[in-house]
Amino acid sequence: MVSYRILVVTGVGTGGWTSKMAADRVKEELEKKGIKGVETKTCKVADLKILLDSWLPDVVITVIGRETDLNLPEGLPVFSGVSLVSGVGMEPIIDGILEALRRPHWAGIDRESRV
Repeated sequence: MVSYRILVVTGVGTGGWTSKMAADRVKEELEKKGIKGVETKTCKVADLKILLDSWLPDVVITVIGRETDLNLPEGLPVFSGVSLVSGVGMEPIIDGILEALRRPHWAGIDRESRV
């Protein structure tokens, strides 16, 4: 089974509640659309570089209100997770994530050999 990796980034405190809520919501919504095998991780901005290099996510979701200044690799899809937390207006975000998963950023790279 194909697995997809989604990294949810928070910028405040431990970020536990908001990032977990966004991670759970995106996984649940993708499963409703028939996408199985979704792995999610949450992290703070300070830990972002380490996880980008070691875990190789397919998509990054931020719940910090800034998507453009995170110094992400070129081409890595990034989405705002605010609507995933609030539940308002999340359908376009889910559709965008779904489209991004169909065209994985890390295509051709064996993630397991990098861990």
